[in-house]
Amino acid sequence: MKMTDDEMDALLKSIALDEPSMSFNRKVMEHVTLERVPVTLKTKVNKRIIYSIAAFFITCILGIFLYALAYSNFHYNWSKIDLDLGKAADKVLSSGFLKLFLMLDAVIALVWLDSVLRRRLA
Repeated sequence: MKMTDDEMDALLKSIALDEPSMSFNRKVMEHVTLERVPVTLKTKVNKRIIYSIAAFFITCILGIFLYALAYSNFHYNWSKIDLDLGKAADKVLSSGFLKLFLMLDAVIALVWLDSVLRRRLA
């Protein structure tokens, strides 16, 4: 016997669903309240796993670093360097720049001192 979707929907709608009695609902709810509340599980991560993962990555980084050192050329010809920084230094190290630099350093030092004193007093 094959049914279409419409016939199946009509058949399911015509069937009356029986609801459980109120005493059944009450008994089920009483049993639910008697059950112990499950305690949240705190999973503890094994420190050896963390250390082994860290050791693996550190070993990989050291291996790449040593490989780069082994295949690099450290010979450099310093005679080719001819830098004249006199003119550039005069432009950058003007008195206004130095005053601004010292002022910013003083402000940063005062902010740091304020944070240190607030932590000590709190």
